[in-house]
Amino acid sequence: MKTINKYIIGLVALAALGQSCKKEMIDTNTNPKKLNDVGPEFLFTGATVDFTLTGRDRTSQKYGTTLKYMQYVANDGVDAAGMGSAYWDPGKTTGPNPGFFYYGDYYTSTGRDMHRIMDKINQMSDAQQATYQGLKAICSIVDTYSAWKVADVFGAMPYAQAFDGTSFPLPVYDFDYNLYKVFDQKLKDAATLLKNAPSGQVDMTSQDLFYNGDYGKWLAFANTLRIKIAQRYEKRDAGNLAAVLTDIATNFASNVISSTDGSFGYYQTRDWNNNVDDINVLLFSYDAAYPFVEYLKSTNDPRINFMVRQNDFGTNYSAYRNVQTNGDAAAKAALLLPENQPRFWGKHTFPASIDPTYGAYGADRFKTFTITGGTQTLGYLSAIQTRLFLKNGGFGGFDARSSRALMHDDETYVDGSTIKMRSFYLSYAETCFMMAEIAEKGGNGLGKSASAWFTAGIQASFDQYKALAVATNVPGASTINIGSFTSSLTYKGLPSIYSQAWVNYLLQPDEAWAMWKRTGYPQFTDVRPGNNGKIGDGSGIAYLESLWDGNKNLLIPRRNSLTLTAGSEPNRTNYDNAIKGMISKDASYGTGTQDTKGRIWWDQQ
Repeated sequence: MKTINKYIIGLVALAALGQSCKKEMIDTNTNPKKLNDVGPEFLFTGATVDFTLTGRDRTSQKYGTTLKYMQYVANDGVDAAGMGSAYWDPGKTTGPNPGFFYYGDYYTSTGRDMHRIMDKINQMSDAQQATYQGLKAICSIVDTYSAWKVADVFGAMPYAQAFDGTSFPLPVYDFDYNLYKVFDQKLKDAATLLKNAPSGQVDMTSQDLFYNGDYGKWLAFANTLRIKIAQRYEKRDAGNLAAVLTDIATNFASNVISSTDGSFGYYQTRDWNNNVDDINVLLFSYDAAYPFVEYLKSTNDPRINFMVRQNDFGTNYSAYRNVQTNGDAAAKAALLLPENQPRFWGKHTFPASIDPTYGAYGADRFKTFTITGGTQTLGYLSAIQTRLFLKNGGFGGFDARSSRALMHDDETYVDGSTIKMRSFYLSYAETCFMMAEIAEKGGNGLGKSASAWFTAGIQASFDQYKALAVATNVPGASTINIGSFTSSLTYKGLPSIYSQAWVNYLLQPDEAWAMWKRTGYPQFTDVRPGNNGKIGDGSGIAYLESLWDGNKNLLIPRRNSLTLTAGSEPNRTNYDNAIKGMISKDASYGTGTQDTKGRIWWDQQ
């Protein structure tokens, strides 16, 4: 029984509280006898100070999975097998597993801690409880969000019987096809409590890393998350989405996230990401992907200046000036070629593209030029703008490929503590595109038309990325304006909405992956030597490259494997029943848990 309790509720001490927390709060983590003396608000801070970032691998996990699946990045310096390693060969019975951390993190940190805090509040006197009802609602919202992320990609999880090892030492698994309504009710209950705005609530200004104690913003987020979850299950239960929208319009005055400031996210407080040594491979092992770069270029999207790093072919780089000055005649002539003028180029994403017939966009990043006394390499392919992901863009690590000497003249290197990285989980821009889709399909747009939501989403996305780019020292970010970009786009309904949502999801690639599974957009197009299919065709619609290996198209994984975690062997019967239950509910789940090209129940295009 003790083993199972450890599996379910993770009986380990709370993570160390942030540096700004009081010493007595830190002492609590090593002295359980002090727990009763700690206010729940301080426990909330300690439980969320590293929200979704409990380890450094949480940053890099997306590089080779959803950032790659959704063709924001492509591997540099690998062969065809390396290009295809993230994908399924449809003729094989084994393939890659994305390896998401949501499951383990829920039971050993966020979910466990939110339940501990809510239990602590419930054990207080009535008078004390009355002052913590707002925080209790917030904890329920955070718990629900985190549990939904588990169900969303794993399909099953202990939920109703979790975190109670005494009553349920062997918890049964709940399924996503039931949990989506459970989640909705929990969020509605929390929103109702916050709407009624109980007086005398504890001040969360300093303890709430998301909204600085603004209960109104938590209310808007809860409503927005209700819509997002209901939309995820629209193909299975369209009536539920309509009912949720009606309820929010009728009983909550259509109160959803309505500004970037109201986005669900937080400024990272940890200092470990000042050291980029093991997370900066995004800078030198991945290139920006051809479909992403070409789409931005084809629409003259000003966000390209925030989202993609310039290549080395410009006078703001000393090595380029070296070729200009000391290159031989052929080198100097090559610098003048039309293909060497643009500063943004992306790499093809599919295994067959390494063939020389695909040209420089299938090759590795660098071109080599002959100069007096030797050679000089210049990075032809662009990196994604790593400053959005890593402090100082990942420069300054021990790997020579991240040497500060490789920065361009207009790129800066500053003390990492001066850079405030913000993570978004459900943004205003995302809300706009979500509501645009609903309105375009004839649903309740909460008072706005599809085109109005669409336009607002583009503006919100630009504003969000500009603010992030300025905060993380992207060169020239403060001087970039949106201009006439919004009005220059021809609105074509759902394909336009999905295309712009895809661009916006650069920093939320897991959500781009979910959108693609739910809608089929961006669609695939075949790219062959001399023919880029529909990539950047001027239509204003985004496409992905088919994952051609020379004989067939490979497949993107569609879910995570539900594995039996260490120490949970005694619960194998319930685990096995969960796998059987998902297969029985929908054969599209696949042949077993490892068949990650199979689908979670909601995944219906």
